[in-house]
Amino acid sequence: MNKIDIESLRRDFDKERDELGKIIFPIVEKYNLPQKELIEVCQVGKFIYKLNENLSIVDKPNPPRPDFILQNNLQLIGLEHTRIFTENSEKYNRIKSLFEYSEKIFTKLFPNEKIHASITIYNDSFEYKQFQKKELANKISNYIQSLILNEKVEKPDFIEEIRLMKHSSVSFTFNEKNWQGPYLTNERLNEEIKKKEPKLQIYKNGENEIGEYWLILLIGSLSSVSYQLDEMENYQTESDFNRVYLMADFDAKIVRVK
Repeated sequence: MNKIDIESLRRDFDKERDELGKIIFPIVEKYNLPQKELIEVCQVGKFIYKLNENLSIVDKPNPPRPDFILQNNLQLIGLEHTRIFTENSEKYNRIKSLFEYSEKIFTKLFPNEKIHASITIYNDSFEYKQFQKKELANKISNYIQSLILNEKVEKPDFIEEIRLMKHSSVSFTFNEKNWQGPYLTNERLNEEIKKKEPKLQIYKNGENEIGEYWLILLIGSLSSVSYQLDEMENYQTESDFNRVYLMADFDAKIVRVK
């Protein structure tokens, strides 16, 4: 998901999304959440809306409690929420981190600009050292501003193309040419579930009111490091969680696997 602007989100809701708004806005308005956690609230809100089991988000606590506390008519539910990435996600995430840092630099340099930049790089690959990050972010920011003003500034050599759109905030995204990720296997799914199960005992030691613990695993965010749902794969599994769900982030398709 791209950067979220809360007021823009409010304005853009249609009739269907009004119901989603009723789920997410009580938590959004209760806490001053950072961008990453806003995205998580929207993802969990979509999950609740699609599941249609009369659930609500009652809290988004800090560790060592679960990621979210949900409630239905009968009980409180501790919800663990994570995304499954492919094993080669580090390079992609470093590029994404550079562009996110460039957003911050651009906002400081040009506080009156509101723009979305879709950035394509050669061969979908670029490596840099950590000490180069600030210099690169400044180059990206100045080049994008030159495009806005139709001025001539040297394009960073790793960038193939930048497309600009008017936006409600500053948002830079990595536009991969080869964005299709591999299909998720049952084996890979179970690896990720096993990573999360040790948290259950920690949660249960500190909670007396929570009746069940659920796990949501997200895939399918239209990037090369996010798995695709395989309609032919049998994802049914065993787990210490009371329920386990797979959710495709792009279309919010939900598969209960336990």
